[in-house]
Amino acid sequence: MFSPAPEDPRQLSLSELVSRSGVPASTIHYYLRAGLVPPPNREAANRFSYDERHVTALHYIRALRERRGLGLDAIAAKLPELLSRPAGDGELLDDPEEADAACRLLDAATDAFRTRSYAEVTVGEIAEAAHVGKGSVYRHFSSKEEIFTATVERLLARTAVDFADMVDRLGGAQGVATAPEKTAAEFARLVAEAMPVLLEVGARAAKGHEPSEVLARRVLRTLAEAAGRPLTPGTDDPCEPFDPLPAGILVLKEAFSTVLTWAVGPDWPPDDWPE
Repeated sequence: MFSPAPEDPRQLSLSELVSRSGVPASTIHYYLRAGLVPPPNREAANRFSYDERHVTALHYIRALRERRGLGLDAIAAKLPELLSRPAGDGELLDDPEEADAACRLLDAATDAFRTRSYAEVTVGEIAEAAHVGKGSVYRHFSSKEEIFTATVERLLARTAVDFADMVDRLGGAQGVATAPEKTAAEFARLVAEAMPVLLEVGARAAKGHEPSEVLARRVLRTLAEAAGRPLTPGTDDPCEPFDPLPAGILVLKEAFSTVLTWAVGPDWPPDDWPE
């Protein structure tokens, strides 16, 4: 659980929080609804304010994603303990060199699992590509299985946040409501970049690998929630209960249909594929 708000904090508007943190408004709402940051301070029925806890939480989330390569589930587990530290107590995160090594390992693992099957990738080549000693890998991950799971979680986290940012750029839920095909296509591009790794999860699950069956279910639910959360009515109130799955499943269906259309077409990837 998060600690309560300070007695008399300096109150920030959402726009001020965006400016201070560098995180788009729709992504902040996404994090609020995912339980990654403390609830806002409710000042009126439909008016909320934020404080330094929210600024700090957003900085931690960004650091954990970008420097440690953690997925949102892992961040959610770690964040309350980080926020409970006294102000100015110690470094932002773990040893920066160790954090950088973990990030490089996940970068290398992502590249490897995107081009080859799980069985073909070795811990040694991931370590070599990340410029990390093979023995040092196990300070960060207990096994190749854990590296693979962390890679999947990282891709899911990036897809969720990137889609929320994209919705924000298109004008929020109202802005994309009149362009469902474009929304699905944009989400399809994000999903397609992760598709080789996600298909590997599905293939392993289909062969009866129980951890992959659990992971595959989590992948589909996370993708559906990621697509539905920025589009669900009522997201202006970050405290309002809601279910993003119905909207997300519709986007996901259209997105997978779009990816399949691209895949069987003459030009894969599409000419305007993002760099």
